[in-house]
Amino acid sequence: MAMKKTLTITLFCFTFILTAYSRQNYARLVDNLRYVTDIPYMENCKDSVFGEIVRKEKAIVPDLINKMTDTRKLKEVYVPFFGGEYTVADVAFVAIQEIIADIPTFELLGVPFNEECGYCSYWHYVRKSKKNRKNFQKAARKWYEENKDNMVWVESNNSVTGDCFIVPVKGHYILQKK
Repeated sequence: MAMKKTLTITLFCFTFILTAYSRQNYARLVDNLRYVTDIPYMENCKDSVFGEIVRKEKAIVPDLINKMTDTRKLKEVYVPFFGGEYTVADVAFVAIQEIIADIPTFELLGVPFNEECGYCSYWHYVRKSKKNRKNFQKAARKWYEENKDNMVWVESNNSVTGDCFIVPVKGHYILQKK
């Protein structure tokens, strides 16, 4: 009985240490978002940093959510049609969208989708204030925690966020229909 208890405790400790080590590695990897040079849009789908992050799939999403308030701008990575530069926070959210399809972006933002300008509602909201980014991060974290156990993997050769046929992973997560 003592041997079984010792084995159980040892296994638990090993799992805990491995998880903590992975979390630290994921956090460091997500810090590399500032080096992204291409966002998956149209045919810009070859960024190695972005690809490496997306390949970690759901396990890296909490670390990406942590970056959703990082307003450091990427060097010469511009937002098509809406202007301005991507921030680390914006790229973190794009990575989440590439991992998990159909995230209710505008519901999480708490703003309506603008029929006239499309996705500009996102850009106007997050650029308006740091508080807006924090509110968006908080809503994204809550949504993820409530839904992470109801996601299923769907194989696909297409990018979720861009028109790419060369994708870092062959699929993405979707919410399981109840």
